[in-house]
Amino acid sequence: HEQALASLALKKIQALPGLKVMGAEASHRGGVFSFTMSGIHPHDVAQILDQYGIAVRAGHHCAMPLHEKFGIPASSRASLYLYNTETEVDHLIATLYKVLEMFA
Repeated sequence: HEQALASLALKKIQALPGLKVMGAEASHRGGVFSFTMSGIHPHDVAQILDQYGIAVRAGHHCAMPLHEKFGIPASSRASLYLYNTETEVDHLIATLYKVLEMFA
């Protein structure tokens, strides 16, 4: 279930302009993925998502040297697990589009 949700999320998230997922392909990961949105600070992303009932983490995620290596100040991280649904993945994606609209 977790792998299926992660695959669905990563497939849909790729359509978002300026959004970059960090890490391996969906088939080589669990339900956790970090991402950046071009020109939008991850803390802003997290705050806006929170206003729509979506909890993500923003920051270095105990990987500050990696963030420095890639020249990014921080990233947002979403986590999917047994208790999540496809509807919630769709809500995440739709809200990320709202984040893009707010910063356009």
